[in-house]
Amino acid sequence: MKAEFGFKREQNNTLFYKEYQNDKGIFHFHSQIELYFVDSGEMEICVNGYKRVVKKGEMSVSFSYDAHSYKTPKASKSSVLIIPTYLCEKLVNKIKGKRSTSPFITDKDAVKKIKSCISEMRENIDNEILRLGYIYVILGTVIGNISFKDREKQTDKELSSKILFYINENFRKNITVATISKDLGYNPSYISRYFKACFNIGINQYLCIIRLKNALMLMHEHSHNIAYCAFESGFNSMRTFYRAFNNEFGCSPKEYSEEIYSRI
Repeated sequence: MKAEFGFKREQNNTLFYKEYQNDKGIFHFHSQIELYFVDSGEMEICVNGYKRVVKKGEMSVSFSYDAHSYKTPKASKSSVLIIPTYLCEKLVNKIKGKRSTSPFITDKDAVKKIKSCISEMRENIDNEILRLGYIYVILGTVIGNISFKDREKQTDKELSSKILFYINENFRKNITVATISKDLGYNPSYISRYFKACFNIGINQYLCIIRLKNALMLMHEHSHNIAYCAFESGFNSMRTFYRAFNNEFGCSPKEYSEEIYSRI
């Protein structure tokens, strides 16, 4: 399963809280810290390959660039608190170079304490000092209930974001590892190795997936032919597009298009 970079979340880099019913979320990652609470029912949650059915009164923790997803098996009510790293720089530095090995908190008293702090923080959202104080109490409680291990290879998160943003802004153009490297000021071999180490996927493969995703979006608009969807998404030939599409989805673009038109 390939995780997607949360571009919208990264652009809206603010403190965020929301409640959900029967929530589900694709496998994704971003720079913010994400605390996810199951308030009733249960949810299937995956964080960095660790999977668990999280029950009422429990929670999951996704630190910066941890890949995570959510799924409701039957019914659930949940809530999420997303904390930008600029609001908790001391904590970010404390866990720098480490990765959580137990991204779930099942101690219901600890979860209640965190939820209580969130309620107090939301009631005093305009008091910046008080808000920061609650954030550190929340994260201090989280750290006290999570274990860590050293990352095998520490990465430059700022460069990670630069590459992902560059691809998102330029995938429709004829970009390659060479052009990405030149525009960002790095050696192509370094960029390739670095990207693979960060995201466990080759940069060309990731670029292809982003282009396919855009092509699918255009195909679902039902107002473009297949060639337009391919070239508008950055593919330089129909042969390349058809091969990539079949490899990823197991059918041709034409077969897929006929299937979605049959549902109208």
